[in-house]
Amino acid sequence: MVFVAVLIMVFITVVLAIVYLRYFSTSRYRFRYLSKISGLTSIKFSVLEQNRQTYYPANPECQCHPNHASIIVPQTNCPHRSETLFISFAGAALLVGGFTFTEWKSTIKQLDSQADILFLTDPAQSFFLQDSTYSWQGLSYCRSLVRNYSKLYRNVVLIGASMGASMVCMCSDLATLSIAFNPIFDPSLVANAYYFYRVLWKYPKAHILKQVQINIDKITNENLPSILHVHWSKNSHNDLIQANFISNLSFIHFTDVNECTKKQGAYFWLHKCDSHGLPQYLKNEGILTDILRCHVSA
Repeated sequence: MVFVAVLIMVFITVVLAIVYLRYFSTSRYRFRYLSKISGLTSIKFSVLEQNRQTYYPANPECQCHPNHASIIVPQTNCPHRSETLFISFAGAALLVGGFTFTEWKSTIKQLDSQADILFLTDPAQSFFLQDSTYSWQGLSYCRSLVRNYSKLYRNVVLIGASMGASMVCMCSDLATLSIAFNPIFDPSLVANAYYFYRVLWKYPKAHILKQVQINIDKITNENLPSILHVHWSKNSHNDLIQANFISNLSFIHFTDVNECTKKQGAYFWLHKCDSHGLPQYLKNEGILTDILRCHVSA
């Protein structure tokens, strides 16, 4: 009886917490906790879903797209479109303690102030494999999205770190340029893997690795007009384990920003960083923007 009573109390507490976070809390950190709950339970929260995609056109007069939505449909008749679109795949907010809707915004603006930007988040914390209908069609949806935008823009640039970097790699054959930092190919090796048990049940690492390996082989061997740069923390044991899942890797030990101007192909960089947060490390070193600028201008 005591055990049942405890379960009932836990259930009531969780329900009250969800109600409070969903309807009453005004703190930005509520997104953090709601994303954790969504990741564990696959419960949809409209406050997260309505920010699944955020569109920032370079032209302030553009009103052709909704600013925030669960799905933003590419508008073929938009007269304000820039030549370049950046698509940012947000990382795993569960692990870093926040929920950033516009990850990479300031950095991208420094790279190209005339580019349009589409920010993507993953409320279900599923490596973008769970789509907005919660039918596990995320990979097909993201690849279709990148493919459609590639028909509308002269250049499509994908960027992401951690969980976001995984989907960058899974869509890299469809973009002009893809930049990934410490992608995760096997979620079961992440310290907080219990958050991803639904992903592991539906998409074991073989599914993620298969698409990534196909893309790398296509970019390398089929003369695709695509460039993939993957940056790894060489002193981070867990990240090197993820890197070694890819076959026939040839690493480049980073020494100079000017080396990052390579054209067409797949390149894998090692940095003297001992943490998973490689972009922040490079930013603290004062070279993140320079590296990205070299990639973009190549």
